[in-house]
Amino acid sequence: MTGEQVGGGLTPVVRVGETIRRATGPWTPAVHALLEHLAALGFEGAPRVHGYDDYGREVIEFVEGEIRSDCDDEELAAIARLVHRLHDSTTTFQPPSEARWQVLVGSPDGGDVICHNDLSPANTVWSGGLPRAFIDWDLAAPGPRSWDVAYALYRFVPLYSDDDCARLEIPPRPRAPRIHAFCGAYGIDATAGLLDLVERRVRALYDSARIWGEAGRPWLVRRLEGYAGRAVASVAALCRATPPRMGSLAGE
Repeated sequence: MTGEQVGGGLTPVVRVGETIRRATGPWTPAVHALLEHLAALGFEGAPRVHGYDDYGREVIEFVEGEIRSDCDDEELAAIARLVHRLHDSTTTFQPPSEARWQVLVGSPDGGDVICHNDLSPANTVWSGGLPRAFIDWDLAAPGPRSWDVAYALYRFVPLYSDDDCARLEIPPRPRAPRIHAFCGAYGIDATAGLLDLVERRVRALYDSARIWGEAGRPWLVRRLEGYAGRAVASVAALCRATPPRMGSLAGE
């Protein structure tokens, strides 16, 4: 097998020409059906599917562009609008009858859209100053819009600790205006309950790393548990620190 390894979240990713190759799982047919649905609708914010290669790996379009670690307020609003268009595009999707999804531990039991479930700077390709597409769809699954929005707020605002922002060289910014910018562009109310959901969503990542590791995928613990543990602690601290100020942070 040849190709240039280019990263990957839960499974290694290899670039071959203008395509990405990666190992499949029980969820792959459902994810491919979703991506084909998005392509049929003309939604440009997701890569196209090209089936499987001779090694049984899935073959996905390589999306040309730039991966960024940070975005300004206008770019943040553009991300929110792309997420909204994505969610709207999934409302008419009919999953295959045998669809299986890779569902994070503690996720809601279904919902009105298909969530990407890993909306983050690392999975957003930029071109011409705008977010072009979301990549890495292995965690896609049915869920409520707010579940995806909560994680997007955590990753794009971002709702990291000040220490983590400094370590990642992300400039410090007031969080409240960016929460409002994202929620306003998406069209969802910025409430205290949404911030509580951010903590629940980050904890789902931590719990998944731990439980999946115990189930025989120990490399997931190495990849995710340290990061997710810090994330749970920082988000919990943020929410604890805000109760008299929750209104100013969440807009209530």
